[in-house]
Amino acid sequence: MATRGDGVPADTQLTATNSDRRTGRRNAGFGIAYGALLMLGHTLIHPVIVLALFVSLVSDSYVLVGLVPALATGLAAFPLVLGAGSGPGRADGLTVGVWASILRAAAIGLLGAVGFALGDGRPPALLVTFFIVYAVYNLASGFANTPIVDLTAHSFSGDRLGLVFGQRNLWGAVLGVLVGYTIARLLGDTEDTPADVATIFLLAFVAFSLAAYAAAMMREPHRGDGYLASLGQHVREAPHLLGNDDFRRFLAFRAFLSLAAIADPFYIVFAYRQLGVPIDLIGLYVAALTVGRFASNLIWEPLSVRHGNRLVLQVSALLRMSIPLLALALPPLLRWSVIADRGLMGGRALAYAFALVFVVYGISLSGQALANMACLLDIAPEPERAAYTGLLNAVLAGVAFVPFVGGLLLQRFGFQFLFLVAFLIGFAAVLSSGALHEPRLLRHTPLLTRYGLLTRSRRVRG
Repeated sequence: MATRGDGVPADTQLTATNSDRRTGRRNAGFGIAYGALLMLGHTLIHPVIVLALFVSLVSDSYVLVGLVPALATGLAAFPLVLGAGSGPGRADGLTVGVWASILRAAAIGLLGAVGFALGDGRPPALLVTFFIVYAVYNLASGFANTPIVDLTAHSFSGDRLGLVFGQRNLWGAVLGVLVGYTIARLLGDTEDTPADVATIFLLAFVAFSLAAYAAAMMREPHRGDGYLASLGQHVREAPHLLGNDDFRRFLAFRAFLSLAAIADPFYIVFAYRQLGVPIDLIGLYVAALTVGRFASNLIWEPLSVRHGNRLVLQVSALLRMSIPLLALALPPLLRWSVIADRGLMGGRALAYAFALVFVVYGISLSGQALANMACLLDIAPEPERAAYTGLLNAVLAGVAFVPFVGGLLLQRFGFQFLFLVAFLIGFAAVLSSGALHEPRLLRHTPLLTRYGLLTRSRRVRG
């Protein structure tokens, strides 16, 4: 029997290669479907717009409004911090992801049913149920996304991985527009807002259920064994990692940028309660954020190629800093007699113009999401990337609860004070971005390709 130099029969290697190719093609199709359906579900129940408004309609507590995105970001990152789930190469990795996806869909379906049952006349019970089930949903999301994203990254070469994520972004933008239209129709046709939001939950349940099916249809490629570092390991390695000046500066920048989210869930509340924006325009804001986020990828990638990831992060921080200023400046600007007397847009000029806040928000998020990963790869030595990623996630998971603090400030001091605080924190992020490291790379690696490298780096050899 013919053998290769490594002693493995040639026909066995050929069969394994053909099998891997078939698995790769299968995972490509279902991976794109999974990502697009996941984006559809997340957009339908976007925490900063849809759910923040929902809680503000059911409760007068701004603290509870701030708790929504805090749970969405902090709890979803919790499994990563603990090193929970399954590392790449473990046989049960995809199984954990699929079952967690099923639990995620079931949680949102339950919220839809509870919304119909308790929406009229029982807001305390509705709120308690919402936050308990929403916490379960976000934990399940963390356990689901870790193995499935790892699987996607390990299934493709760098160029093909970029194509897969590019397809996800394309369909995410298209579906975001459809979601905005759907939300506008649902919230604009009736006055029973809790029932309308319950319908949105059920639509998200369908999207997450189909995403779980797509995940179940994926197959694990052949990979080596691995495991994820635990929280204890991240803590023990922290002093050593913080000795890296470039990482310490990057960590400070990321912390300031995350703290600037202190006012994120309150822009929609400000628009609805203070500016009198009609509720049917909430769908427009969802579409504006989604299109801004995904369409701006066409700008961020060339900017990174020509000028580096440091500039991408600096521009993203500038945009983030400008969001509270836009929210404060647009109302007096559009009420200025020179503009107001023209009667633009049938008297709804301010409501439509406020969509610019969410466009800028989406563009900033896109630049952060892409360049953050690439920048970490530039800083962290390859053997220690898992440790650097784990420590970063641990810090940001704690910082993610800052909108809760924003709710406290809002209840005490009002919208203008909160937006001023958000601006000052954003300004601190811009200043800290000046200290970021910009390596002189001989060969540029595209941002989407680096995403695969970053997920691969989470693998720690035993």
